[in-house]
Amino acid sequence: MKRLIGFLVVFIFSVSSMAHTLQGSTKGYPKKVVEVENLVNEEGKPTKLSDFKGKVVILYFGFTNCQHVCPTVSASLKRISDGLKDKGLQDKFQIVFITVDPKRDTSEVLKRYKESHGFDTFTFLTGREEDLKKVWKAYGIEVKEKEMEMKHGEHTMKHKMISHTPVITFIIDKDGNIVEDYKGIYLPEDKIIQDIEYLIKK
Repeated sequence: MKRLIGFLVVFIFSVSSMAHTLQGSTKGYPKKVVEVENLVNEEGKPTKLSDFKGKVVILYFGFTNCQHVCPTVSASLKRISDGLKDKGLQDKFQIVFITVDPKRDTSEVLKRYKESHGFDTFTFLTGREEDLKKVWKAYGIEVKEKEMEMKHGEHTMKHKMISHTPVITFIIDKDGNIVEDYKGIYLPEDKIIQDIEYLIKK
């Protein structure tokens, strides 16, 4: 009887796993990730995406000086991380942030940013601009830097502003394949948690 119950539990779990459909955009996927070369993390340690093989990876691009878009996405991913940790999956996934502003985002800056925001499940990557440009191009990220005039009281000052498009979050499975992406600032957190949990247990 116990064997029968155990079999039924395994069978039901297997069927429910097979029934799950990824809820992001799956057009053009799955496809192998493009490896990142010559980048370092917030500790200054050389880091590649392949270092996280065996984990589900959430990959996105941004910069620490961003005022709205990046903090919104990062906060959403932090809540997703907390949701996965609540399920006991804290060692099964990794969030990876790649900067689009290497001039400002040094390893030291990224480390302070990580610690001040409690991003313990995040890895922040930076490097030389020529190496990052290859990564941006490989993932379809267009980075622009432009000067904008902003008024400060009676004075007008020029500020350099960075923009990057599209705003996109990639989901990479345990074998290093991009399986879906989510576009936009506002992420459907519950759906992503479901997708990540499915990919972890798959």
